[in-house]
Amino acid sequence: MKALMNRLQTLAASPFAVMWMVVGMYAVKAVLKIGIGQSINSPMIAGDGFHNLADILEALAVLLVIWISKRPSSDDYPFGKKNVEFFTSLAIGSVLLVMSANFALQSLSGLLALAPSVDAAVRSIVPLPEHHALVMDNSTFRYVVALALGSVIASFLVSRHQKRVGKASGHASMVADGEETAGDGKIELITLIGVLGEYFFHAPWLEYPLGLLVAGVIAHTGWELFMGGFRVLLQHSIGVEHEAEIRRRCLNMVGVQDLSAVKTFQIGSTAVCMLTVVTEHNTSTIAQMKYGLEHTLKEYLLASDFKDCELHLKFQKPEPNRHRVAFAVVNKDSHLVVASTVEQASHIIICDVEHDDIVRSKQEPKPSTAELSAFLKRKRVTCFYLFHPQPQAVEGVQVATAPSFQAHLVGLNPRSR
Repeated sequence: MKALMNRLQTLAASPFAVMWMVVGMYAVKAVLKIGIGQSINSPMIAGDGFHNLADILEALAVLLVIWISKRPSSDDYPFGKKNVEFFTSLAIGSVLLVMSANFALQSLSGLLALAPSVDAAVRSIVPLPEHHALVMDNSTFRYVVALALGSVIASFLVSRHQKRVGKASGHASMVADGEETAGDGKIELITLIGVLGEYFFHAPWLEYPLGLLVAGVIAHTGWELFMGGFRVLLQHSIGVEHEAEIRRRCLNMVGVQDLSAVKTFQIGSTAVCMLTVVTEHNTSTIAQMKYGLEHTLKEYLLASDFKDCELHLKFQKPEPNRHRVAFAVVNKDSHLVVASTVEQASHIIICDVEHDDIVRSKQEPKPSTAELSAFLKRKRVTCFYLFHPQPQAVEGVQVATAPSFQAHLVGLNPRSR
């Protein structure tokens, strides 16, 4: 007996067993709803039964996804083949959208039938499906109520079990299908309310606005499935809010100056993030930064709606901030010094600066005072240095005080032309 109980517990926790149970539940629902709904001319009940047929396809797709997700990755499929789930989402979403349009037309046809003159005028312009009056009496009422109530209870119980097993086994598609089953329960609850309202208030017309409501819920579900598959298959980003949080966490890390590139997309239930981190640090420090970034980003993504994450971090130095400066210099006692005035200078040293360091310098004869401004502009100089607390101005060029009069102390290593 104990062995049998253990066997049943293992079976109840098996994703495959749970999903086959879901398929069986939807098959029973679909047969009963379509049969009873068509016998009493109820587009709301029959429509929900056809919706359950699509649910069967979705449950079978989840079974396929679970099987494929267990397949190892390969050289041709480094992330596996999990995206097959989203091909099925596109197909199921499309079918649900078509079904919702059909249910809406049937319900609109029922509403128009309440006003024969309007119905005739509309049908002369728009081809609507033939309307059949709702048939529900004492003999069918109890069966309809039992079906609707049983469907509501079954949907919510199975949904809860699906989500619990899906989270425990790490199958995000199964959790998503559990959410869809819960949505079916809400639709069936609307159906139950409609049936009770029609019977007790003698208002069969309630069937049709509620049918439109069911069509709207189905269309919403279909659109979400379709767009979800569409975004993932086109490698749409995982979301603006997720990328903003990823950027915030990275910039909060000590040593990170910026993120020059943030690319994200989704493979199955795995979030893939490709980040280019800008930092001044060297290789040994970068290893520690990488560990910290991977820890904080993985913590965030796994706490969101993703089962796993792939992080690809690239580190690069910031842009060198290239620009040119110039120093007025003069030879004094066989030593090159920074001149205090333009008139005192004998040469101009043009310097290429990167990362605030002089990487190249070239010494040229000083032009005349009248030509100095044009000379500096032609050399694309952004700042001209003199060793004076209040250096004289040069038209069109920023002038600043050199930190020292000794050429080697300000980084000058000129070579003559």
